[in-house]
This record gives sequence, C-alpha cells and structure tokens, in this order.
Amino acid sequence: MKKNYECERCGVVTDNRDHLCVPKSVDNIHSYCGFAGDVANMCDSIREKAAYTCVTCGRMAEKAEMICETIKLH
Repeated sequence: MKKNYECERCGVVTDNRDHLCVPKSVDNIHSYCGFAGDVANMCDSIREKAAYTCVTCGRMAEKAEMICETIKLH
C-alpha cells in the first residue's frame, strides 16, 4: 500500500511527497480528512495537481480516494 502525505503548510494530501513543500506522513484517511487544512495558502508545487476537494472539510487532494466526500475541481 502506498504511503500518503499531507503538507504541513497547506494541508493538501498526496501519495507523492515530492509534490509537497513540507510533507508529513499520515496514517490513513481518518487521520486528516474531516479536519480543515489551510488551502488558502496552497503550495505552488501542488496547486495544479490538487484535482479534488472534500465537501465535508475542504481538504484538497490529488486523487479522489484520498478524501471522504469528493468534488472534482478541474
């Protein structure tokens, strides 16, 4: 199973730590989804890659399966 990472600066979630400015390993979806991240200050390196947002908490992610209630952004 691939490891997931959250940016400690903006809260975006991905499975590629190289896409984040300040990556931190997260255990599973329940350890971050449902807790709002600061997506207003999203890292430049992830801005175009974050394709989904959670309608529950606003958390953004590269893949739909990384958050609970998804909406495609673009």
